[in-house]
Amino acid sequence: MEMVKSSKGRKGQKGRQPSHEVSFKRRVAKEYLEGDRSTTQLSAMFNVPHQTISRWAKQFSCELAEEVINFPMTEQEQKDIELLKKQNEALKKKLEYEQMKNFALETMVDLAKSELGIDLRKNSGAKQPKE
Repeated sequence: MEMVKSSKGRKGQKGRQPSHEVSFKRRVAKEYLEGDRSTTQLSAMFNVPHQTISRWAKQFSCELAEEVINFPMTEQEQKDIELLKKQNEALKKKLEYEQMKNFALETMVDLAKSELGIDLRKNSGAKQPKE
């Protein structure tokens, strides 16, 4: 007599079979994450408890986020990006210039205090020393 192995889970208990295909779960999760329907609305639509939809959305959210489709840019978008790159470079150069200018002014203020005894960092209403 040949023994047939039954598909039993841990400790001899029969395991529960998944009731929905992964593709269905992913589709419902995507519908929730990318659509404008609530879990309650989708629950009625797909006959699945709303808590389950929330769990699936959490389970597949990272995976679905990686599926972002990159569409080719239009000619106008490419021109806009080139313009933005040029503006960015110009702003970087201007920032560098302003930082050097600020450093020079700070150095002048320090020199005025140490060499001439004039503290320019005091309140604007402070009296200047008499000559």
